[in-house]
Amino acid sequence: MFDMEIFVIHKQSDEHYYAALRANNGRIILKGKDCSNLSECKYSIDSIRSNATDYSNFELLTANDGKYYFRVKGSGGDEIARSENFEDTTLRYEGIVLVRRTIPYAIVDDQSFAV
Repeated sequence: MFDMEIFVIHKQSDEHYYAALRANNGRIILKGKDCSNLSECKYSIDSIRSNATDYSNFELLTANDGKYYFRVKGSGGDEIARSENFEDTTLRYEGIVLVRRTIPYAIVDDQSFAV
């Protein structure tokens, strides 16, 4: 078996769900929006998949602390996922390349029922 990126579905203590794209090194590189139920969370993964392969759906931003991140926008222009913070713009760009290259193939690991 080889390493690959995985969408992990998490359930928060307040009964909300979110999906995070985890790199093969275990690092979370992209987090979807909070969802009120599991079905909505699974739909958000489909939305992220369909929008994150198109570079025009990425918005490049700088956080208040000077670190860099990106957002993935949906068809209506709203944010559907946000990256981790990166130390420089080169690392941010590498994160975008990784997301665009792997997101169509990332498997889904539903850990919302994990204890």
